[in-house]
This record gives sequence, C-alpha cells and structure tokens, in this order.
Amino acid sequence: MDTIAESLIFERLPGRPSSHCATLTEALDGSVLAVWYAGSREGAPDVALVAAQYEQGRWSPPRVVLDTPGLPDGNPMLWTGPDGTIWLFHVVIHGRGWDSVLPYYRKSQDGGLTWTDCGLFERREGLMFRCRPVTLRSGRIVLPVYDEKTWSGVCYLSDDQGQSWRPSAPMVAPTGCIQPAVVELDDGSLLAYLRTGGDGGCVWRSVSADGGETWSACEDTGLPNPNAGIDLIRCASGRLVLAFNPQQRGRDRLAVGRSDDEGATWQQEVVEEATGAEFSYPALLQSRDGLVHLLYTYRRESIKHLVLRV
Repeated sequence: MDTIAESLIFERLPGRPSSHCATLTEALDGSVLAVWYAGSREGAPDVALVAAQYEQGRWSPPRVVLDTPGLPDGNPMLWTGPDGTIWLFHVVIHGRGWDSVLPYYRKSQDGGLTWTDCGLFERREGLMFRCRPVTLRSGRIVLPVYDEKTWSGVCYLSDDQGQSWRPSAPMVAPTGCIQPAVVELDDGSLLAYLRTGGDGGCVWRSVSADGGETWSACEDTGLPNPNAGIDLIRCASGRLVLAFNPQQRGRDRLAVGRSDDEGATWQQEVVEEATGAEFSYPALLQSRDGLVHLLYTYRRESIKHLVLRV
C-alpha cells in the first residue's frame, strides 16, 4: 500500500472544537466532497454538518451545509447516485440521545454547492446512517443502515432509483451489531461487515443470497473491533479494502486491510497510531482514477485525508 497524499482537511474550526464522523463521495466533475459533524461536543445542540471539496490536491475552506436550529445534527452519509445526483443522508437528535434520532435526506444536482430542503427518510426513531449504498449489477440500490434502539443492522432496498425504499430483514449478533458496510461479490451474493456492540469484540460478518432481502446470522470474522466504526469497499479490480481499529480496546490505532479472496484472508497495515489519541470512523472511496480515499476522525479535532494506492 502506497500513500500518495496525506493532509488534514482543516486545522481547527472556530467555535466548533469537536469534529467526527466524516463521509465522502465523488462528484461527476471528479472532485471529492466530504461532510462531517462539528460542534462543541458530540450531541450538543450546536452540532452542525460541515462540508469541504477536494480538487487538484487541495481542500476548500469548510462551510456549514446544515444546522438544525436548537437540535444536534449527526451521522451524515454521502452517496452519488447513478444519475449523478448527490444524496446527503443524515440524522437529527430530537430527544436526549442517539436512540431519539429521526433520519433525513437532501439532494444536490450541482456537486454539493446547493441542496434541496430536508426530507424525512422514514418515521422510525433510532434509524441511523453510516456507510454508503451499493448499486447491484441488477440495478437494485442497497442502503445499509442500523437501528440504535435494537443495535441491529438492516438494509433499505430500492428498485426504482431511490424513489421508494423498503427495509430488509435485520442483521443480528449476540452482542449487537451496527453500521453495516455492504459489497457485492463475484457470485452476486452480498457481504456485510459490521461494528460490534459491547465493550470490545469482533468485526461481524453477514451474507445475503437474495439481493439483501434476508441476511445470515452474524459470524465472527476473526478481526477485532473495539465497538468503533469500520468501512468496507470493493474496488474495480475486485479487491476488498477494509478500514478499522485493529484491536478490542481503544481507538488509538487505525489500519487498512486488503483482501484478494473476497474476505477469506486479509493483509493489513496500520496507518495511524498514537497512545491516548483517537483515530476513528474511517470512510473509504475508490475514485474513478483508481485511487482510494480514506477519511477519518483525527483526535476529535479534525478530519484527516489519505490518498492510497492499494
């Protein structure tokens, strides 16, 4: 694995000392759009969604793209649809914690410069976003989400280009499992990796043989997880790339793994390590030039960006 570029999107955000949970997507013009939430602390009423654009090797100054008056915004997720529309899925905390969120979405037709008004995705408290959808070879869109109330994974399926969505059967694990990341394998089956629940554990694995309608009982992948976010993508070559914290406690090491046998075995390399610091919530994207972009929370103060050849 080679690192082509490495930078912080910003050093500090005035008035918003805490930043977390970045997401990214590629626009039709080849630029990369990133969004994350930032405020005084996670869950505070001043938390807003902030965006920046990556073009010609540089990040634009961050700008607020959503700030719900008096309520905390959270967990944005960007996705570029087959027609070039950029979707911004996100949640708003309406009560005291994440289990009181409602899920929303907005759309952009100009690469993220302007957005539609927020629409309610589903009137289901506790439904949250994390990893991007995958468009199957059949044309179906599979949107991985999770339920903060039950600590289970689920997918919302669309067979009409996102005009309507319906939930799949849940993904369940003995200690709870959330934030599924989904890829389509060579045989057309779907593979999901999920964050563990509880005080340290494993990355869970679930598969679907029917386009995401139903999911197998979760199994231990053998990869550790400290109850922290992961991301999994399938590259154009078929190689799988996984970003995760490779330990059962703490978020002070971040690694990128690669698999050439659809997840049967993994080679991994630590990309960030510092005792007592936090490097977490990775988000992966392969751009059209074949390079892999990685964003992650950097010490809860900024968002770091790596461009990798994997």
